[in-house]
Amino acid sequence: MVDSWGKFSDGLLAGNTMQMGLLDECLLISVDSQDPDAHFRGQYCAVSIGMKPKSRQALEEGYDEEEEEEEEGVEVMIPELHIANMKGVLKMALPYNIMATCIPSTCTKEEYRTSLVDQLNNSGLTLSTLECQTKDLPTLRYNAADIIMIITLVVLGILVLVGTVADVWIQNSENREAAQGPLRYFIVFSFYTNLSKIFRINVKENEEVISCLHGIRALSMCWVVFAHSFLLSITASANKSLVTQMVAEHPYFYQIILNGYPSVDTFFVMSGLLVSYNVMKEYQRTSRFNAPLYYIHRFIRLAPPIMLLCGFFAVFPPLFVQGSVSPIMTTKGNMVDNCIKYWWRDSFFLSNVFIGQKDGQTCLPVCWYTAVDFQLYIITPLMLLPIVCFRRPRAIVFVSWLLISVIVPMSIIAGYQLPPTNVMDTTLQALGDSMKYVYTKPWCRASPYLAGIGLGYFLRVVDKEKVQLKWWQAVLGWIAALATMSAVVFGLKDYNTLTMKPHEYVPAISILYGGLHRLAWGVAVAWMIYACHMGYGGPINSLLGHPIWQPLSRLTYPIFLIALNVQTIYYSYYSRLPIYFTPFYKLMETAGILLISSFGGVLLSLLAESPVLGLEKLLLRKPTTSTTTTTTIIKFT
Repeated sequence: MVDSWGKFSDGLLAGNTMQMGLLDECLLISVDSQDPDAHFRGQYCAVSIGMKPKSRQALEEGYDEEEEEEEEGVEVMIPELHIANMKGVLKMALPYNIMATCIPSTCTKEEYRTSLVDQLNNSGLTLSTLECQTKDLPTLRYNAADIIMIITLVVLGILVLVGTVADVWIQNSENREAAQGPLRYFIVFSFYTNLSKIFRINVKENEEVISCLHGIRALSMCWVVFAHSFLLSITASANKSLVTQMVAEHPYFYQIILNGYPSVDTFFVMSGLLVSYNVMKEYQRTSRFNAPLYYIHRFIRLAPPIMLLCGFFAVFPPLFVQGSVSPIMTTKGNMVDNCIKYWWRDSFFLSNVFIGQKDGQTCLPVCWYTAVDFQLYIITPLMLLPIVCFRRPRAIVFVSWLLISVIVPMSIIAGYQLPPTNVMDTTLQALGDSMKYVYTKPWCRASPYLAGIGLGYFLRVVDKEKVQLKWWQAVLGWIAALATMSAVVFGLKDYNTLTMKPHEYVPAISILYGGLHRLAWGVAVAWMIYACHMGYGGPINSLLGHPIWQPLSRLTYPIFLIALNVQTIYYSYYSRLPIYFTPFYKLMETAGILLISSFGGVLLSLLAESPVLGLEKLLLRKPTTSTTTTTTIIKFT
């Protein structure tokens, strides 16, 4: 038992504050004795120690111990270097430390807490966290969340089984009548057909398909996961204080990680592009805009996978995740508790509204993006239809929207005196305010979305035969786009050093960068898409438009929803030993996270994405006739 305890190991000054011991060694201990009272098993307990404010201040200021004894009559022993004060020693923000112990299972958690508190109080320390566990994992509680999730999965499993059997039978028998009958409502759940659709690779060129989007979408998703792997694992690393030195030695490489936020703006560009492109395509075909179907389609496209995932993370992780602090997963403010309480925020695209509030948690943290995207989608007709309806001032209307999308974040940044974007070298208060007022709000993220809307309209309306670029114009366009992207990513190099020393921001720089950098990035990405689609991409288009990206591109949305929670489980709840922080290790971990998330994404797509879209086509997208109108239609004039 003593051997499995966490002990002070090498690298304490390098930030190795996670003395986790050996979880499995402790849990495998089983003592059998003829005396029933002497029978017990190993119980692993993770302890986090803090310092009382008075003791911490005294340690940092270097107080006189004799003076303290005379004042209170109690000897206060605080070592100069203590794990509870590593935040002050290392000069970096550490959310917690861990000292693991192994105690008999016959001791209760409350008895151990009482013992620890008594001991720590005498040393000016405090108990921050205590979580204990034995080898036996929790079982289903069979509460409302458990029952609903079990029933949902059983029903979906039956539908997939029936749909697959029916699909295989119809394809082998070539029974076209059966395929058009009631069985067609089950075939949309077919594992056989939906799986082939996900991994289908189409090598035929089609002018209606913007093929480079597959590569851009897949690579942007990898960028997001890679950046999350770096940022989430720093606090669990054994050499966290050395990361600052790594960033200083390779500043440009680490800016791709620390300032990887433009990867999200790329998704906003593509979202605005596809919405505009498809709306204009429908308008050119019918001269009409089906408002109800427009909104219904978006909701059923995005919401079902979120709902199913929220149910999964509310019920199942405690049943298979066992790590040094895994019991904390079910406590207030953590994953399971958040998914049970706040699933509706993610499912109905409201999670960004609550960010920054006291109870601002969500089940799927990445759903701030889907909320912003959905809110921008709602008002897209208000931005796009005036451009379509009013032919002469369309440029003025579009430029006005762009100016508003720039002026609003500028005004908010100036009013709240915020940093230019989410940078590392700032106070937690400033970072929280930046997330609350700027980063997660649609009126501050509209610039790249509008750039996509403009590009989609241009590609559908303008005759590409009339817009022919000379070679030098295309080269200048690429130079300008790549230079703009580099300026956006690397322009804040001095504000992202991980020294945790807040910078004094020049207000003009914060306002200009904060208001313009997303528009600049969106325009640069829009140029890249335009150049590739119009034949000016060269080797870049050959890479981005290669058919090999298509399967991963189709799975981008479910991977996006899954990956961050998988990373949180891996780096926080499942972690058993400190992780050594190096770029190569992060690359390997990212590859593993992507692989696991891809498997989960395939299942999520088969259960909640592909079937719902199939049902939508059967139920809502029926051909309309001149004599039958079942939905509200807005006709363009």
